Amino acid sequence: MKKRPFDNLPPLTQEKALDILSTPIHQLSLSSDYYKAVFHLEKYPGEVTEDALLNLLKLDSGELPIAIAKRKAVEVLAILDCDRSIPSIGICLNSEDTFLVASAAWALSKLNCKDTHFHRIIASKLHDGNQNQRLLVQSLAKMRAFAELSSIETLLEKTEVNPGIRGACIAAIVNFKGKSEFINELKDYLILPNQNDRQCAAYDVINSGQISLLPYVLKAPIAPSFKMLSVEKLWPISQDIVNGLDLYRVIDSLVNENPKGIECLHTYDFEPDIKFLIKELFGVDFSRCYLALNCLVGIDPTRLWPYIDDLNHNFKKDYGALYFLIILFIRVDGWQDQHVEEIERILLHALDGQWPDFMKFKPIAIIALMHFRPDKYKGLILSWLDENKTPFWASRYAALMTLETSFRKKGVSNFVESTASIALSDNNRFVKGKARTLFSQ
Repeated sequence: MKKRPFDNLPPLTQEKALDILSTPIHQLSLSSDYYKAVFHLEKYPGEVTEDALLNLLKLDSGELPIAIAKRKAVEVLAILDCDRSIPSIGICLNSEDTFLVASAAWALSKLNCKDTHFHRIIASKLHDGNQNQRLLVQSLAKMRAFAELSSIETLLEKTEVNPGIRGACIAAIVNFKGKSEFINELKDYLILPNQNDRQCAAYDVINSGQISLLPYVLKAPIAPSFKMLSVEKLWPISQDIVNGLDLYRVIDSLVNENPKGIECLHTYDFEPDIKFLIKELFGVDFSRCYLALNCLVGIDPTRLWPYIDDLNHNFKKDYGALYFLIILFIRVDGWQDQHVEEIERILLHALDGQWPDFMKFKPIAIIALMHFRPDKYKGLILSWLDENKTPFWASRYAALMTLETSFRKKGVSNFVESTASIALSDNNRFVKGKARTLFSQ
């Protein structure tokens, strides 16, 4: 039983979870126990779990803890691929709980529901501003509900529709018809002031299937995970060059990111000091983080270090700031020996198993560690290339990049070639392709 990322809830056996759901909620010590039980049942697939969740959906109660548990139950049934739950989930579309409606629409799309009756119910809610219109549109598109296209087109015509909803409509129309006169609006949405709008636009580009928009996603000030997902979803299989873009150069630039290639949407109307710029790395808006990073890269490391050291403990707890800090380490030259020793400790902390496998800073932490201490840590490369030990494909890709930069140039061919067989048999197409480019030279 593997814990999900950021699963901080106390462990619960299937038997205990089932026992909780069979107990009237007013008899439980905590009203949140229903949600906790449903959350943990995802780890125990099977008919018994499914029956318990379906029984929960039958409860006729207006109590908030039960409503919250139902939303999660619908999600878990879909994740467990429980096709027989479709009728029960479909009934949830008629709920007055808009969050449950959204969860049900998502679940039906996850289960690839073909029932046109449920499609019509979802479409009928598209013009209700209280509903999650964006998610409803996405669900209809994923279910290929062609009969409801006109409802999506009508929603797109409304002038008051926000970019998130409008972008979902554009992507859905392209998904259905193969084109839309509004497709280029997604470029503008990728550079909107609000970061959530930009991230929504990245998903809309993915859902539209338009790889011609990929260059705009790559330059947008959003998290690298959105860009990697865009490449994964949009790049055609068995093609290395598309629209003048080289696949492996694109992924190289994502894994070892250069902030100067990002389109920052903000500017400073004052002369920022180092303390201010360092604190900006803890921000939630990636445009501001990249702007600060670009300013910091040009500063002497001896001036930077006191401020980094002062916030060292904070960096180690903030995975967003830690990502930008590692980029800073790589992009600045001239760190003193005592700085490198602490940088090494920070990088090892980033690669520690306490963090979930798919953290965005893990690939670049591998590159940074090999940038500073290649000979000391080259023995970890085989472990980094092992899919069981390193599930995140971008981390395995980063390990290959270190071979290319840290060792091939030094002529350590025996070491490089000893990794060929494991990398060339990788199940991820990008890792395997990178290995082919590396070992065919």
